[in-house]
Amino acid sequence: MAVLFAFAIPGFALKKLKMLGEGSLLALSNILLYVCQPALVIKAFCVFTKEQEEAVYSLGMLNLLADFGVTAAISLIAVLLVFGIAKLVFIKNGDKKAADVYTYAAIFSNNGFLGVPFIEMFTDGNPLAVMYIMVFNIVFNFLSWTLGVVLITGNVKDISVKKLLLNPTIIACFVGLLLFFVPQINIFAVDGLEVLSMFPQYIAYMTAPLSMIIVGIRIAESSPKSLFCKKGVYVSGGLRLIVSPFLTLAVSVLFCLMVGGAAGGLTGARQYVFLAPVIAMSMSPAASVVAMAERFNGDKEAATSVFVTNTLISVIVIPFVMMAVMASWGAFVG
Repeated sequence: MAVLFAFAIPGFALKKLKMLGEGSLLALSNILLYVCQPALVIKAFCVFTKEQEEAVYSLGMLNLLADFGVTAAISLIAVLLVFGIAKLVFIKNGDKKAADVYTYAAIFSNNGFLGVPFIEMFTDGNPLAVMYIMVFNIVFNFLSWTLGVVLITGNVKDISVKKLLLNPTIIACFVGLLLFFVPQINIFAVDGLEVLSMFPQYIAYMTAPLSMIIVGIRIAESSPKSLFCKKGVYVSGGLRLIVSPFLTLAVSVLFCLMVGGAAGGLTGARQYVFLAPVIAMSMSPAASVVAMAERFNGDKEAATSVFVTNTLISVIVIPFVMMAVMASWGAFVG
């Protein structure tokens, strides 16, 4: 978390020194949403070391496809359930734009920056387990660019099939999955052309720093009162950090019983078919809430407040929630 907020310092400093123009935030947000996020998807599904490639594909394509389908279904249902609860919770909020931002923060987590390291920590960097959490990320991207856009803009007309299919992140999801399941056409894995893989990798590495630079700029424009003194921020945080992980755990257990039968047979990376969405949904709010509010003219102050406040709170909450989640899962599979 310290590293995360360290990335915000340049944006904060540049804004305070008045070295950024009026359109800088929108420009940075566009780079993040339309360049860095697509690269992150391509890197996750198309760029492997030889050892990672062998570990991932050793399971077999049909098994991978089935596993991905289960993980995607759990992720989709969990996010939609949290969305329904959040809408009910904020239905009486007088400020609809702020309420919709709080709802966005409640349902979308900072999976890319935090979820993946947690999975790597729990599995000693098992590439198969990491792939399952990246499946969650694909569901995240589809919902973020549909449901998320509607929440931020308040207008369903801001999404369409054409806009969705032409969105760089959605295109990257299709391309990434195609190259993953048809590795023969994966240009990033061709011997002698490894240099091509550097392109999505380096751009993907920009995602976390750039998102936090945007947050830093917004913090510089905000007062402590606007950041920490809004009730809706803490309600959203409770939904994001406590309700979401345990609700997702319940969905995962149900799916495990339906799909896998007796859970006692689940061991190693394979159990992360069910656990990856739980871990992803246990993370702090997605930094994209700030970029989305900037890009689509949502409540920028509420977006900054709900992200900063609940990311700070998550430093204390996430370890306890993760211990409870893993203990509950251990009792179930045991």
